[in-house]
Amino acid sequence: MVFSASIQQHIKICVTFFFLYSLAAKLSHSVEIVGIPLRFYDLTLPIVTALLILYHRRALPTLALFALYSFYHYPLFDFLSIAAQLSSALICVTLYFCATGKRGRVSFGRSRLSAQRICWLIFLNSFTFTLLYQWLLLKFHFISASDENIFSVITLINIQWMLTSCITGVPFCYLLFRACYKPSWFLSYLRQLKDLIVNGPHAISQLVWAMLLIAIMYCMITTRNDILIFTDYSIVLLLPLMLWGSIRLGHALINPLWVFMLILLGYYTDNYISIKNEFTVEHYIGHLALASSMIAIFSLTIVLVGVLATRILNYIKHLKRVSLSEPHTGLPNLQALKKDLIQYPNAGLCTVQCPELNSLTQAHGIAFRFEFVKAVVAYLTPLLKGYDNIYYSPGYGIFLRLDNMNESLIDSYYKAMTSFRFSWGEMELGLNFGLSWMRYDNNIPNLSYIVGQLNASTFVSLQNGKPENLNMNEAGDSAVNPAVLRHLLQQSIDQKSFVLLAQPIVSTSSSDRYQEILIRINAGNNNLLFPNTFLPLAEEAGLLAEVDMTVIEQTFRFMHSLGQSQADSRFSINLTPQSLIKSDFLDRLFTLFNTWSIRPERIIFEIIESDIIDNLNAVNVLRELRNLGCKIAIDDFGTGASSYSRLKNLEADILKIDGSFVRNIVSEKFDHFIVMSFCEAAKFKNLEVVAEFVESEEIKQMLITMGVGWLQGYHTGKPVAIESLRK
Repeated sequence: MVFSASIQQHIKICVTFFFLYSLAAKLSHSVEIVGIPLRFYDLTLPIVTALLILYHRRALPTLALFALYSFYHYPLFDFLSIAAQLSSALICVTLYFCATGKRGRVSFGRSRLSAQRICWLIFLNSFTFTLLYQWLLLKFHFISASDENIFSVITLINIQWMLTSCITGVPFCYLLFRACYKPSWFLSYLRQLKDLIVNGPHAISQLVWAMLLIAIMYCMITTRNDILIFTDYSIVLLLPLMLWGSIRLGHALINPLWVFMLILLGYYTDNYISIKNEFTVEHYIGHLALASSMIAIFSLTIVLVGVLATRILNYIKHLKRVSLSEPHTGLPNLQALKKDLIQYPNAGLCTVQCPELNSLTQAHGIAFRFEFVKAVVAYLTPLLKGYDNIYYSPGYGIFLRLDNMNESLIDSYYKAMTSFRFSWGEMELGLNFGLSWMRYDNNIPNLSYIVGQLNASTFVSLQNGKPENLNMNEAGDSAVNPAVLRHLLQQSIDQKSFVLLAQPIVSTSSSDRYQEILIRINAGNNNLLFPNTFLPLAEEAGLLAEVDMTVIEQTFRFMHSLGQSQADSRFSINLTPQSLIKSDFLDRLFTLFNTWSIRPERIIFEIIESDIIDNLNAVNVLRELRNLGCKIAIDDFGTGASSYSRLKNLEADILKIDGSFVRNIVSEKFDHFIVMSFCEAAKFKNLEVVAEFVESEEIKQMLITMGVGWLQGYHTGKPVAIESLRK
């Protein structure tokens, strides 16, 4: 059975070779000048070379049979040519495979093998055949001894035409053999050509290019030597046209086209270089030498440029594929999703997110995450319908583009995910996940914002235990886009443009007062954003320390602008724990004191009661501030844990009682006694006491009887723009 298949294969190779060789011989053209044969474009040597490249040792029986057939069937003159071809091809292909190994059989157009192919299959092959053939003709007396000079112009012409034949003919003949050997490969090759044309230059550009080629070739093969363009001058015009085609369309399409054109140029040589009337034999040979050298150089240039252009085009395609896929999983990424949403404008988006995956990745390594994602995708893929697709973005989860989005479909996906199990080693895990979905609207230009909102909704889904429908049209008009809020925050820091308000803190025993600085962000249209809106975002972004430094600088700049008229005015500024643990905080603060000529005695820093105060660096910073002359106030005292124990060890100057204890001090005895205890503890520590949220005269009087020295609230003074203090 195997033997029979081998015989059939050899018969197929033999029949194909004999047919293609006879066809190549008929398409070749040659003339005899001064008794020496002059060969133009000739595909017979490339046919033999291509056969050996593709089939290697399996081609030897066919070539042996062909040599035997030629010896008995062809005249000696023709047999010598065939013998030179077989000898040259065997020598050069053997050396070629010694240099490249098995990879030398791959298709032409690979730039990595170009140097070896040019060296062994083109230059060495052409020179070996031409010189061997001429030597055989000399030995068998087909040329006279007077023509023994192998370095004649005619020999040069033969070598140049054979170079051209091998440069373009070997890849073309390899294509023919491989098409006969594997028709399915040839169909894929035709699809490749179609893609090159469809995805190549504009159709009009290709049409103009094709018409120019046809026009020049018509001039070349038409006999009319009285006009310059109908002579070998037009060969020069072919180069830029073919180079454009090689660069824009690649090697796969241009090489067969150039082979067809070279066959015409070789067959109709007498039409653009005529020996009649105008030329002597010497002039005719000179023109042939010049034309053959140009064609050979053009062919080499066109082929090399085509190979490089093909490599670049393939590299660009590869980059496009890479840009549209996540590298670790190979799944389409958000860029691919954005591209597909243009093609499917009415699609719905669904996000699957597993927050637990972060901690598991830390425990098991990054490979765990990507294997988990692949497993989820493999689990969900059978549920997809039509042109639905799955995408992945690290940090945002898995996205599904569903063309027919509805609640029942989402419920089916959600129920399917509840049954999903992931195996990792000996473990089998059923992970909790959140699922959110929405009907995509092409009027929403910012896909990244939608992705962020969907990702946030998955956490709501995780808490509620059901799919979460994200409706972008339900957001209130007053809601601030997080991206816009982040921009406004950064702008306020960079431009030092926080809106500063001042609320007075008044003494109960004198007319003394100082101002607490409150901050807002101007959102436009007379809309001010309060700290509870933007400070959480600043904390998440790690910008709280920058907010503090910006507010300090803006306050110092305002104090400096007051001049000597209010040189004794004092201001209280809030400090977040993030500022206290910054290693460069004191250096930056001292610089601001010197820049704006502010006495430290005029500044009170308020710190929020929190565990961060137990930080050694924070304690040292507070000590340095007090040594400098600033005062330290404990803000919102009583709301934190272990307030008394912290007060015992904390070095401060002012104790601010949180308003939650003060607002009901008149009606609630418990709050009354709590405030009393705070005052006694502060008195024992020699701390001044400030009571917040003083909203009525009754509260004010009760606080005075308790011995509270300072009051803050709407009853004693509302926050005003800091600029109004100039009055």
